[in-house]
Amino acid sequence: MRYILQLSTGSFSGPACRAQDAERMLEYCMEALDVEKVIFGWAADNELNREISGMLDRYPVEKYLWLPVFAEIHSGEAVRQGVELTEEKQKTLHTCKEDAFDFVCQSSRESLDGAVEVFEKLTEGCRMDGVFLDRIRYASGAGGVGALYGCWCPACQALYEESGVDTERIKYLAKRASMTQFMPGKLGQGIYRYEDEDIDRLMEAKRKNITDQVGRLGKRFHERGLKVGADTFAPVISDFVGQDIFALARVVDFVKPMVYVRTDAPAGLPFELRALGGEVKERLDELWGGDTGSMELAVEQIRELKGAGGVIAPGIDANYVEDICSADAAYVKEYLSRLAAAGAESVVLSWDIMRISRETIDAVRAVNLAELLAG
Repeated sequence: MRYILQLSTGSFSGPACRAQDAERMLEYCMEALDVEKVIFGWAADNELNREISGMLDRYPVEKYLWLPVFAEIHSGEAVRQGVELTEEKQKTLHTCKEDAFDFVCQSSRESLDGAVEVFEKLTEGCRMDGVFLDRIRYASGAGGVGALYGCWCPACQALYEESGVDTERIKYLAKRASMTQFMPGKLGQGIYRYEDEDIDRLMEAKRKNITDQVGRLGKRFHERGLKVGADTFAPVISDFVGQDIFALARVVDFVKPMVYVRTDAPAGLPFELRALGGEVKERLDELWGGDTGSMELAVEQIRELKGAGGVIAPGIDANYVEDICSADAAYVKEYLSRLAAAGAESVVLSWDIMRISRETIDAVRAVNLAELLAG
């Protein structure tokens, strides 16, 4: 099994680490593990990026800039802001203090232009192999039931209507403000189908829009000779935010589903499943044939994604963050062993190596040694 490292350098509000500290941790990981890629970002600090990039040039690894697309990087004047269908106030998300989830319109071309411009600024003077696209989604149920309807600006309403959605009826349904409106009826290749035809068409429009936008953005980076990775929710919840992983795997070079079992924050299975509510969770368990919040079912989701036809590199929560993520060495070692048995060839150690203990890195190395001995 090979590894992809994620290094959080901070956010657009400021850097969260020093170059020398990041380099020491990277060097330790390089010596201990078979590392194929390093994803770093997304502090708006070009000098920090140059230092990390230069250090990584000493190793045979691919370097990807970690870049959010539909949240955080945009100024209010540069892009079309997202519009909520309901008047419900978005919930305050339980997250790391540097994170922001202020989503802009997901159908806007300006959002894509902004992402390319930020990439070019942050990588000036760096030799980069690729870009890792994050926040390529709609807001999740953690922001309230209104978030699941997507952006409702005039352009997005027109997009939904082109897909056959009765937007006036959706506005009527939204007044009920119930998560059970998004109760799936069927499941196939990670895609949910809904008994209500307008909800079904709306969700189809959302996932098509995200796939199209990622395809457009990916093409622009591919034309620059860069590879493209994509961050997605775990399959059990990705469809709710417009992420068709099977489709995305066809337009990028690799996909990283966040199968975070111990993360009580956005993208974490406990957090997102709880936000959808008990009735929806019970239905998802029924469709998937097990506890969708468990490690066992997360591994099965990755096994199913092997049929997507692209490169799938699952991301597991390997770091410890007080009150947010309780990953430890034993958990990470067990998870990796199960993923290896399921045929995973690459795993992303998420989401910040600066918060992964050396004890955990040593446990990962032990998994590698066990694989070698077994082989």
